[in-house]
Amino acid sequence: MQILITGGFGFIGKCLVSRLLAEGGHRITVIDKLSPQVHGDAPDLAGFADQPGVTFIKADICTPGILRTAMQGVDVIYHLAAETGTGQSMYEIQQYFQTNVMGTAILLEEMVKSPDCRPKHLILSSSRSVYGEGAYVRADQADQLNAPRHYPAGRDADDMTAGRFDFAVDGVPLVPVATVETDPADPKSLYAASKLTQEQMCQISCATVGVHFVALRFQNVYGPGQSLRNPYTGIMSIFTNILRQGGQIDIYEDGAESRDFVFVEDVVSALRAAVNLPGDAPAIINVGHGTRTTVSELVALLEAKLGTVGRSRISGRFRPGDIRHCYADIGRMQTWLGLGPLTPIEQGLSQMVDWALEQPLEADLSHKADKELGAFFGQKK
Repeated sequence: MQILITGGFGFIGKCLVSRLLAEGGHRITVIDKLSPQVHGDAPDLAGFADQPGVTFIKADICTPGILRTAMQGVDVIYHLAAETGTGQSMYEIQQYFQTNVMGTAILLEEMVKSPDCRPKHLILSSSRSVYGEGAYVRADQADQLNAPRHYPAGRDADDMTAGRFDFAVDGVPLVPVATVETDPADPKSLYAASKLTQEQMCQISCATVGVHFVALRFQNVYGPGQSLRNPYTGIMSIFTNILRQGGQIDIYEDGAESRDFVFVEDVVSALRAAVNLPGDAPAIINVGHGTRTTVSELVALLEAKLGTVGRSRISGRFRPGDIRHCYADIGRMQTWLGLGPLTPIEQGLSQMVDWALEQPLEADLSHKADKELGAFFGQKK
């Protein structure tokens, strides 16, 4: 099978390339600009770019003509290239939309205009962020599965400054429930808006030329190989890097905010299974573990693994665009992609930390990222 992977030497992309090489029988083309923010100044691609059957093109996907050449004769395109990071997207708006939206537009235009650039499958890495705050029900509902669902708007900065982080309706607290693919999209960050735009563009264009399309909405992906130097995304890798250096983790809000953490190898399994989806499969599929882990619980797991105590504090600070809770209903993933059982967070976290301990120490740039965001939104440290 001839496969093109945009952003193929990013965190998820490298794991996907490894899986494809292990399978054998594929011709793989990877396009990646190797952003210093993610890869550093001298990325090590040994075992990837130098493998038989792998063609590496170091380029931005927006470079004229690059995609046209790479797309010719491919069977599958995994479109992973994207700027990621909720907070950074709120002020680096042109950068995010240039890569995520314009890069996708270029890819789709080549596909539509040139039949020899038309794959059988286009698989997009999308994001749980498109849901915004996700789905909630009132806490006083006995049957939460069938209770009326609520979709809160973004949180008010005055409430959050006062330490009021949760939602309520008519004085009754709301509790999060698993978000299904049919819940409405409601992006709360520019990153999320760019991912939803990608989905819509791909769905429309692929339908016009008969290309099978699926968007996989990833939850919080983690695992060995995640960048330890990027302060804008990957909460688990950021926290691991801080603890390794004897630093203190600054837990935002009250620590009860939660995410759905999904191991990278499970994500790669979803990407591979998506190639075999039948024509009547849904075009949007959540990919997650289907469970919630609070940030305080995550920090406790990391501290237990690393043998650190008292290296965290709940600050009450917050970031514009951050959501309170979101976790995935994974029914479609199980039915259509056949995934399960999934990697427990304790096991996946242990593997990630073991890998991280073998890597060189990276400078902790999380304070730099906080400062940048605060400068744009008037927040004080």
